[in-house]
Amino acid sequence: MAWWLQNNLRMIQNNLRDIDAGMDVDAWFAEIESSHCNCVMVGAGGITSFYPTNLPYQTRSPYLKGDLLGEIVRVCHAHGVRVIARFDFSKTHERLLAEHPEWYYVSEAGEHLHYNDTAATCVCGEYQQRLSIEILREVLENYPVDGIFFNMFGFQTKDYSNVEHGICNCPACRKAYLDYCGRDLPQGQDWKTDETYAAFKEQVVGDLLLRIRRAVKAINPEVAICTYHHKGVDIIREESNSAVDRPLPFFLYSASENCQSAAGSWGGEKTMLNCAINAVDIFYRFQGVSPELTKIRLYENMAAGSQLDFCIIGDFADYPDRAGVAAMREVFGVHARNEALYGKFQSLARVLLYRPRKGDPEYLGWFNLLKEGHVLFDVLDHPAAVEHPERAAGYAALIVPDPARAPAAMLRAAREGGAKLLFSGLVDGEATEALRLLGAEWRTTLRATRAAYLSTADKTRFPSFPDRDWVILDREFGVFSGAQGALPLVHSAMFGPPERCFGHETGEERGLLRSADGTSAAFAFRLGRLYHDYGYADHRLLALDALRDLAPEAFLLRTNAPTCVEVFWNGLPDGRMFLQLLNLSGFNGVTVEPCIPVPNVEICLPCAVTGVHPLEGAPQPAVEAGGAQTRLRFAPLARYQAFVLDV
Repeated sequence: MAWWLQNNLRMIQNNLRDIDAGMDVDAWFAEIESSHCNCVMVGAGGITSFYPTNLPYQTRSPYLKGDLLGEIVRVCHAHGVRVIARFDFSKTHERLLAEHPEWYYVSEAGEHLHYNDTAATCVCGEYQQRLSIEILREVLENYPVDGIFFNMFGFQTKDYSNVEHGICNCPACRKAYLDYCGRDLPQGQDWKTDETYAAFKEQVVGDLLLRIRRAVKAINPEVAICTYHHKGVDIIREESNSAVDRPLPFFLYSASENCQSAAGSWGGEKTMLNCAINAVDIFYRFQGVSPELTKIRLYENMAAGSQLDFCIIGDFADYPDRAGVAAMREVFGVHARNEALYGKFQSLARVLLYRPRKGDPEYLGWFNLLKEGHVLFDVLDHPAAVEHPERAAGYAALIVPDPARAPAAMLRAAREGGAKLLFSGLVDGEATEALRLLGAEWRTTLRATRAAYLSTADKTRFPSFPDRDWVILDREFGVFSGAQGALPLVHSAMFGPPERCFGHETGEERGLLRSADGTSAAFAFRLGRLYHDYGYADHRLLALDALRDLAPEAFLLRTNAPTCVEVFWNGLPDGRMFLQLLNLSGFNGVTVEPCIPVPNVEICLPCAVTGVHPLEGAPQPAVEAGGAQTRLRFAPLARYQAFVLDV
């Protein structure tokens, strides 16, 4: 088995600055060793070379006195710590621009992209297409690194100040796009929504990654390749990060979402590193986020079956945020002491959630509500659904937040495997396969739905609403014929002044469609987006009631745990089971403080448990066995508690 498939890394990335080229490697490694770290990521080449390169298109750090990369590899390997070499080919020192302008990004206005003393390169240009591989070759032939990582790989259009500069119009891009589709590059803002250009970018990036893979593996097949993409890599990397300008709501499940989307899509053939970025923002690299947020991100990494990854800027010696480092060491210690249990989970989930694209609000709303509803689920990313639709088989339910984008082969595999299909955001006639399965025909789309509601008067189908008969609707609403339905539309009426607030009428339109054979259902509005944006529990309860009505077998466990308790339940290779509880309390929507112990939590599992073994000194739960079910009652939950179950 390749070393990265053991899925047990505890990695620290020191994002090296030029001035770190002269750092005390022994003092640095003492910090690494005290952090339970078994893998490091350090700068090697690209923008700055941290070794004595002989290539004229690299720039050595002016602070480099010897061979920093060589010293790091020597010390780490002497103590059994792996080294992943970091490269950034997105920029070079600007001195090279005058000699080779054809390597570089060009805006629609004909301008290069400068930032400080660097210039942005283009992924279609010779520097990234050919010379980057020569840089990799120089490192791999001279240093026994264990892996390589590329930062900011692909088509970059923003600078470090988050200023958008638009798509690249360099000669290499223009020629490549013309060869790809016979058209000129999209102009203005059209590139942001142009599906052909999006497909072109994917092909360019994928082809280059495959060429890099062939070159790297020819030198050393034991070198792991890692970047923020799935094509040609051994380790997919993502980040859980923060930003001062990022709009609310704050997505607390970032680490779980990143890890689950990779595991459900590529598990078995690739592993995942989700980096808990300590920095508040790229502008504020020297202050960390709340240490409690760092703990949550790292605990979610390991609880979701992934590895640990933590990043700071520069060396430990002058890094001013010791609180974030201490938080990292706490979680790394838990993982190190129990390493044999982590990274080898077998999913028990009966629900699969399709991810149409990263960051899609409709999808994120569903991710949130399923987590808060304690529904165990896996995630299948769109590229994996296209390449491996068979991975949708074997579930009780498939939830599809973007019916128009969903691959027909994925839907077919899910249905043939016995899954019920629940679509969300079906607001027009573009999702032809979903409409066929529902037996529905699109009539129109209502866009002026402000002040409209959905009726939950049918308490047999919506038992979560004993005292509430109307739930708000907002944004688009699809009107269909042919399918059975629930959630009648309560049409908008006057909403002001108070004396005129009447006149609502319940129409024939339905917010929840269902096929005649009971195998498919669809929300005719963007339920996930409403929950993502507004956070009303009503929309979560609508979703869970509909899922329970459609596929009751999707709900494996029962619990009274509040929504702030994230539950993970998986099988282990030896036949035992692993239950993990993560207490997310202390989060008020923007601030993450120490958690509040959650009392009186009970979980009923659909199996006979014969023994419970707490980790890390967690209190022993009370066990009540009853045939094929077991009820566990827990002492007040701290931030993270885990239990190995004999079954």
